[in-house]
Amino acid sequence: MAAALLTCPAFATTYWGGFEDTSGSGADYDYNDLIFSITGTNLALHTGTGVWFNQASAGVLNTGAGAAGLAGTPFWNNSSLDGAGGKNVGFAIYGGGAIGGPLAPGYQYLATGAGASVNDVFFSVSGDVSEQVAISITLATDALGWQLASGGAIHLFGAGVQGPVSFTPGGDFILIGNVAPSTSFASNAASADGVSHFAFFGPTAVPEPSSIGLLGFALLSGGLAFRKRLKNRS
Repeated sequence: MAAALLTCPAFATTYWGGFEDTSGSGADYDYNDLIFSITGTNLALHTGTGVWFNQASAGVLNTGAGAAGLAGTPFWNNSSLDGAGGKNVGFAIYGGGAIGGPLAPGYQYLATGAGASVNDVFFSVSGDVSEQVAISITLATDALGWQLASGGAIHLFGAGVQGPVSFTPGGDFILIGNVAPSTSFASNAASADGVSHFAFFGPTAVPEPSSIGLLGFALLSGGLAFRKRLKNRS
């Protein structure tokens, strides 16, 4: 058993996200302009200010149309200017609205303790990342991409519904949302309106591979010590 734990260190993790492409008083902040997933071996989301919440903490998802501004609790739970019937990202993730889904009904959402947006998200991964846009409300005007957390070139994927597309960041990375022709938003920074233009949803926390490896090592060491004591008694 201990040996088996030591030899299975890799886990594929998937995060879902929503991107909001408009700022200011005319924006609805429904985070449905691009709804996407990223998957990778040991993929981990990092934040110093965010907390994971169960869906129930969001209350009843907004179903109206045209309520502009940051009125939702949490920040992504705003009614959508795209139409009535539930078209914000929450309905896509959790189901029950006109946008489709549920894409990940058991997932938790990321927000600050007060329900505000988290403006410092970056990712780490072992190897490749697979990205896919599942829903695109904005036709061909928005594109998702990535950039190393340390800076450098921005790598954009195709606009609209697309994927899966694989990339190998080779280090910690952030996500970039690009609005044609030249406006970009980053997952690790607030924009001029003071909020992140990304909303993230993740699986319920599981033990990290390193923790499982340490448990396996402890079990193996304990087993060897026990065998040694039995041998000394015989």
